[in-house]
Amino acid sequence: MKKMGALILLMLLFSSCGAVTAIPEVPITMTTTSTTTTTMTTATTAAIITISTGAATTTGAAAAVSGSTTTRKPPNNAGSAYAYDYPGISPAVAAVPADPYLILVSRDYALPANYTPALRVCVESYPEKIQMESTAAKQYKAMYDAAKADGAELIPYSGYRSIERQKGNFERLVQTNVDRGHSYAEAVNLAAQVILPPGCSEHSAGLAMDITRPGVWDTSVSFESTKEFTWLQAHGHEYGFILRYPKDKFSLTQITYEPWHWRYVGVGPATAMKSSGQCLEEYLGVG
Repeated sequence: MKKMGALILLMLLFSSCGAVTAIPEVPITMTTTSTTTTTMTTATTAAIITISTGAATTTGAAAAVSGSTTTRKPPNNAGSAYAYDYPGISPAVAAVPADPYLILVSRDYALPANYTPALRVCVESYPEKIQMESTAAKQYKAMYDAAKADGAELIPYSGYRSIERQKGNFERLVQTNVDRGHSYAEAVNLAAQVILPPGCSEHSAGLAMDITRPGVWDTSVSFESTKEFTWLQAHGHEYGFILRYPKDKFSLTQITYEPWHWRYVGVGPATAMKSSGQCLEEYLGVG
């Protein structure tokens, strides 16, 4: 009987273990987030940078871990790193190429926030002390001297401009357009065809010079009829300068013809563009 009782007991135990009841899974969620918000302000821009680090989520037995993320939030201009709020203006940040003198700065490409050119006065004899990026300034002086020896005086009118100064120039023209009866969006678009928005100008890169002639402290299309312009057309590339906004390239540059605006790109690229008839966008394969 004892053996029989033990056998029955074993059978009962085996029967109860034969049907296994799963323990219901309880979802487990673990989230770890460290968020730092930093306000960065320079003389010309104010940007908020939010950095979220170490976010991890685990549900049940599987875990999904996200890497660190960095988001720069521009004011009222979602999807762009541009620090200003102008309708229709949302440039990407310009990449600085291996040859930094070929950086493309335009309505579509704004200078990186930390871009700071080393400046040098182009022609010391002028009281305005107009500056460009150091190498560009040296090349401008060599070009100035060569032109003067040929009877043409390439007076430096406007070289490097701070982003704050560019902002003032741009917004004054926008307001002028508004005063003429244009909507704000129209006023911005028209202004950007003449004066580029802050951060989008080659002048702020220190690589552009607006050139005038003796007796004229201004810029105008009439400059194309001068011996200075004729000389630049023939020899500018020999010193690394190109006519940046030609008559027939508006669809690419988005800037109206400016015979006075010359951009330093280096002798090799300038010579190649002179030979091919390309503007900078075409040479770089952009647009």
